[in-house]
Amino acid sequence: MEFKDYLKHKHLLDKGGMKLKDISVDQYINRLDNMRRDGIYNEEKQIKSFLDNKIQERYKDWKTYVRTIRFYLASKNY
Repeated sequence: MEFKDYLKHKHLLDKGGMKLKDISVDQYINRLDNMRRDGIYNEEKQIKSFLDNKIQERYKDWKTYVRTIRFYLASKNY
């Protein structure tokens, strides 16, 4: 499933998930694109400590970026 489609339908796929607004979907996509462009995320299949550390060093609101990767990886399973 494409990442954008997953984000738009995540609330239906995950119990207790909230529906995301279109602006939030766009923000998640932009975060992922920025991490790829900056060489922080290189299509790793799971979040390991080195990736987590790179994100924490680069972004003040690092938890949002980790969540973005978590959602992206989940979208690959659908």
